[in-house]
Amino acid sequence: MSTDAPSSPHEKPEALAEELVYDRIVDALIDKRLRPGERLNEAKLATAFNTPRSRVRRALNRLTAERLVRFEMHRGAFVSLPSVKEAYDIFETRLHIEAAVARIACERIDASGIATLRQHLDLEHQVFEERKPSVNRISGDFHLLLAELTGNEELIAIVRPIIRRFCIIQSLYERPSGVLCLTHEHQSLVDMIEAGDAEGAAQSMMEHCRHIFYSLELSEQRRAEANIYDIATDTRHH
Repeated sequence: MSTDAPSSPHEKPEALAEELVYDRIVDALIDKRLRPGERLNEAKLATAFNTPRSRVRRALNRLTAERLVRFEMHRGAFVSLPSVKEAYDIFETRLHIEAAVARIACERIDASGIATLRQHLDLEHQVFEERKPSVNRISGDFHLLLAELTGNEELIAIVRPIIRRFCIIQSLYERPSGVLCLTHEHQSLVDMIEAGDAEGAAQSMMEHCRHIFYSLELSEQRRAEANIYDIATDTRHH
């Protein structure tokens, strides 16, 4: 969630549009600058973005509808804290949806689309090598890009929230040395798509999703540990 200062101390940034507020909060969730269970202070977000609280509230309402954020009565908004059951449900859904994306991609993605994917792989490799905080977001963007290149708007609308919710699951349950969405696995997948190997691509995608999911430490104890955050008072960010 970028809150860069204006170029001059005498300048004030223009109020961010609702869509940009929404996008920046999503980026902060995926980049782990906002962690599962953390409070989202509406007033502080409005100040950080120099935008009306009503605009922030609408963005938070959208995130709640996507189950990335939850509201608690008399307490406010918090980053979602998915249970182990939710994690398994999302994984199962992602596994089969993304396999379908891979199959359709083999039928529809042309040479231009393959070039776009390989360009994204170069970016992934760069951020991975430099250990940039955006590595999870860039890796997740590969999966969304793949869906977008199928041209199926309904599929895109399904994939986008699944990828975002899975990023929160990774943030909550990953081990200290957890497996990232590794570039070489994406590389193999693109090679199969270019070759038109639909079944191979689907199997590669499913194995890739399993590789990430089973690297996590899925336990209610890990979820409970997230409550070490003092979510009643939010003084650490925004």
